[in-house]
Order: sequence, then C-alpha cells, then structure tokens
Amino acid sequence: MSERMPRRRGALVVAICTVVAAALSACTAAPEQPADESTFVTPAPPDGSSATGGAGTPMPEQEATAADVAFIEAMIVHHEQAVELAELAADRAADAELAELAARMRVTQAAEAEAMRSWLDRRRTRDQEATAHDHDATMPGEISRSTLDRAAELDGAAFDELFLAAMVPHHRGAVAMSEARLAQPGDPAVARWARAIATAQSIEIDRLLEIEQRLTAAGAVG
Repeated sequence: MSERMPRRRGALVVAICTVVAAALSACTAAPEQPADESTFVTPAPPDGSSATGGAGTPMPEQEATAADVAFIEAMIVHHEQAVELAELAADRAADAELAELAARMRVTQAAEAEAMRSWLDRRRTRDQEATAHDHDATMPGEISRSTLDRAAELDGAAFDELFLAAMVPHHRGAVAMSEARLAQPGDPAVARWARAIATAQSIEIDRLLEIEQRLTAAGAVG
C-alpha cells in the first residue's frame, strides 16, 4: 500500500501538468480570446504569421472567394484612412488619452494593412482572376479626403472633436464590413480575421465614446 501511493501521486501530478500545459498552449495560440477594455487586439493574418511581420507556422489556405478578396481589398483602404488620421494626433491632440489611443490605432492598423497587402499579393500571384478593389466606391464610415485635410489644419480641442466625430463612425464601418463578410461563405481563415477586427474595433469604439463623454462633460468638445 505504501509503495502504491507515491506512484499514484506521481501519476496524478504528471496528468495535471499535462492538462495545464495543454490549456496554456491553447490560450497562447488562440487568436480570438475575449479582450477587456484595455486590450487592443492585433488579428493574426490568415497565413499564420504575425500581423507585425514575424514568421509563424503557415496555415494551409483554402480557396478564397470573391467576398474574401473584396473584404481584404476594402479593409486595406479603410485602415489606411484611420492610420492617416491617427498619425496627425501625435502633434495635434490636446487630450493625452486620445493621443495614446490614436498611437495604438496607428501601429495596429498599419500592421494589419501591411499583412493584408501581403495576403492579397500572394493570392493574386496564384489567382490572376482577382480583381482590384474600386477605390472610388463608398465604404461604411469612410473618412473623406476633405475631412483628413481639415484635420491636418486643426489643433488642440478642435482636432480632438473632429477625430472623435470621424473615427467613431469609421470604426463602426469596419465592424459592419467585417460582419458582412462573416455573413457569407468563404475561407475560414479570412473569417477569423474579420471576427478579430470586429472585436478589436468594437473595444476601441467604447474607448472613444468614453473619451468623448468625458471631454463633453468638461466642455472640451461641443
């Protein structure tokens, strides 16, 4: 009896360690973990590499649909608009929290757009039937050229007000675009990407609205 107990305990310890290790591994690899209000999600590209360009274990790509290609093409342009506006906040935003949030947006969305361009280039190399996105087409929440030009001329509270007025509907547009893609069949990897973008930008919308409410209460924005 005394010899069996240590063996059973040893086996139990090994089993527990195995389960814990598997759980930790799953949490580390999962790209769609729930995020709290302070988390900024950087979706992993469909090929399995990191959105910042790091190499990963490539996932086999399934056949992309027209909806997949159209979503990626449009989201690149959508992200580029956000990056351009967010870059201006570094020198023009009066509110420190808004400036910090804009800096995070710039880094995250620039990396995502680059990863999307890489995915699209590979896809077009294999499938020459892919068509270019119509950059003149209106996208949900699109930031107009005139708005970006005006933002470049503003400073302080006036810039903060324009930033919030433009970025909230812009993020909502990205969520709508992602949900539209998720409503259609296609490459599951692109669907995971769309879901992660919707999650990340929904979190940022909440942050933007909190900042807007605080600045409005303080009389910093009208």
